[in-house]
Amino acid sequence: MKCRGFSLSEMIIVIVIIAILLAIGIPAYLSSVRRAEVRNIANGLSDMISMLYEYEDKEAVYYKYFVKINNYVIPDPTTGERCLQIQLIKYVGGTETVLKELKSKAVELNSDIIVTGAGAVATYLYYDKNGTLWRFSGSPGLRANESHYQNVNKELVVQIRGATSGYQKRVIIKALPPGSVEVK
Repeated sequence: MKCRGFSLSEMIIVIVIIAILLAIGIPAYLSSVRRAEVRNIANGLSDMISMLYEYEDKEAVYYKYFVKINNYVIPDPTTGERCLQIQLIKYVGGTETVLKELKSKAVELNSDIIVTGAGAVATYLYYDKNGTLWRFSGSPGLRANESHYQNVNKELVVQIRGATSGYQKRVIIKALPPGSVEVK
């Protein structure tokens, strides 16, 4: 009885085919994961801004709820990993309570609404009683760089960290009606 198996050339051909499939498949998979992360952050940010307006409008308290954006890469206190952090917070008695949070190691926001400076600077967003969008840095108790955007749509671009082009989503905060947000 003769033992039958694969010849060396057949094995090499199979290995080459597998290598080619992996060379095509892995980058495509990683790209789709990054695109999904961009979509997730864009949709989550849109939801947070809508929820912010709903909370403020429902309670008629306009200096209690904020969307806090830490766009700079800040380390996670438990893991030490650096990530973008977006939070819907409730500020009462000098204490910030996180109601909803988004984190991403792969995504960043780009917009003129984001406050920049030396080091980590958090941007806070809120609506006033007239439905005007405001932003500031610092903390809800000690505000700096405060400005408002009355009757102006504002756009935040969600993109892969460090990328100047490629897949991105635009979160458009509409002036009218207040609290309306669109993701494109």
